[in-house]
Amino acid sequence: MRKIYNISIILLLSMSNLIAQDRSNIYTNLLNPFLYNPSLSNSSDNIYTCFNARGVVGGIDGSQRSYNFAIYSPLTNGTGIGAKVLTTSVAALQTINAEGAYSKLVKFDKYNNLSLGLSLGFTQLNIKSELLNGQNDLTDYTINSPDLNKIMVSSGAGATYRYKKSVEVGISFPMIITGDKPLNSFLIANAAWNIYSGANKEWKIKPMVNYYNLTNSPHMIDMLVGGSWSDIVSFTSGYRTNGSVIMAAGFNFKSLAINYAYYYHVNDLQNLAPAQNEIGIAFMFNKPQPRIAKKEPANDQVIDDEIDKLNERLTGLINVAKTNPGLINVKKEMSKIDIDIEKILKKYKITNTQQLQKIKELQNNINSLIAKYND
Repeated sequence: MRKIYNISIILLLSMSNLIAQDRSNIYTNLLNPFLYNPSLSNSSDNIYTCFNARGVVGGIDGSQRSYNFAIYSPLTNGTGIGAKVLTTSVAALQTINAEGAYSKLVKFDKYNNLSLGLSLGFTQLNIKSELLNGQNDLTDYTINSPDLNKIMVSSGAGATYRYKKSVEVGISFPMIITGDKPLNSFLIANAAWNIYSGANKEWKIKPMVNYYNLTNSPHMIDMLVGGSWSDIVSFTSGYRTNGSVIMAAGFNFKSLAINYAYYYHVNDLQNLAPAQNEIGIAFMFNKPQPRIAKKEPANDQVIDDEIDKLNERLTGLINVAKTNPGLINVKKEMSKIDIDIEKILKKYKITNTQQLQKIKELQNNINSLIAKYND
């Protein structure tokens, strides 16, 4: 009995070390790439939330299961923020990873841009003692060992390059820092090419390649081809070099998306489980829009009075400049008048052609006088 207990503890200690360093079963999912690349927090036009779950079909008891939640949204000037919570269970061992993310979009020109992202948070490792069987001595202090119950700082980084809406290339280090471990070499690189067809480009074919440089298991490559119609219905199929055939389908509505992926194991993974399921449910919400002040109804007399006052200010400014040169900064005062003209145009919805002509003449006079003083 004691021997069985000691073996259980050794296995748990070994698993804690492996899972703390390698969460590849989470990051190799296909339905929510934000989980491994924080640079995608600005990839949606609105607030995007997604619940994602993955587990085996049949197989041995205590197989790894993952439940993940993510939310992200664009802000202003190409920035984006997000947060994610990843939960993984293997037998009695549970890992929780929670991180906030920030990204910044850099536009090189009209067609080329690069998004850079960072994430920072914590990873908690703990034993769910209620799942240990009666052969384990729950009073032993080893079960409460710091190696089995601890919280570590974690961080990730990523970048995504896009050319138009056709090419996307990404690289990410989803767990570059975890506690006091050295910089982690876990790397995910991906490339995709969108090919459009149809009168309104409603059909899309998307070849994709994903490369996984894992820490405690062999490297993997996904070779996939996806297709979609009007971004409403999508299908994906392909092969993963660990011996998995992948099939996925999705349905996107106005504010709801449902996606499903099936991983059928045709290699040695069959000995652990014949297949895996993955499901993702996403909700989209419109982000708050800034309030835009409404223009006041046009009142011809009021508008005429304000335009006349600006003309009087300009005439008085010119007279002072002639009679007392150097008394005032003419260019600065004319710039103030130009700003007040813009305020009138924003304040009122002007449709009167005579008033518009007066404003245009006033602006031309100011521009010519500024040019004169520049000379």
